[in-house]
Amino acid sequence: MKRFLSVIIVASAVLMLSWGCFKDVLAYTVFRIAVYEQASQNGEITKSEDLLSYAYYVDTTEWKVASWEDAQAFRITNKTTGEVKDVPDRIGDFASGDEYQVSMELNKKISMLVVVNPELRMYAYRKYELPVNLARVDTKLYFSPWKRSHTASGWQIMNPFFGVTEE
Repeated sequence: MKRFLSVIIVASAVLMLSWGCFKDVLAYTVFRIAVYEQASQNGEITKSEDLLSYAYYVDTTEWKVASWEDAQAFRITNKTTGEVKDVPDRIGDFASGDEYQVSMELNKKISMLVVVNPELRMYAYRKYELPVNLARVDTKLYFSPWKRSHTASGWQIMNPFFGVTEE
């Protein structure tokens, strides 16, 4: 009887351990962004019409978008060494008619996401850590040219032309 009980216990343990081995684990996330803009304080909030987006598999604690020109050129700079990268690991898809106009598939543990609004001459970037088994992440981003550069919902929103009048 003891032997039979031991066999049952061992077989149960092996079965339980094997279940974990066969479980599918998602190693990617489709990151979708609904991007809005508000031209003036208390003004109407509308969906952005023209956007660029890209991602690098780097950490924002070590990398930055150094300027408006760099944001448009898909270029980032290492904060310590000055090294420059200008070929993103991912380029986002843009579909103006979709609820979430920007989307990109990410498959590395850490990413730096960048969204550029050429019409407003603004850009935003953020760090993103890949979750386990989450096939899709939906988020929102708001560009407000009447605000200075600021952070909101994990995004560093840059307004390099705040207060500058065009001639």
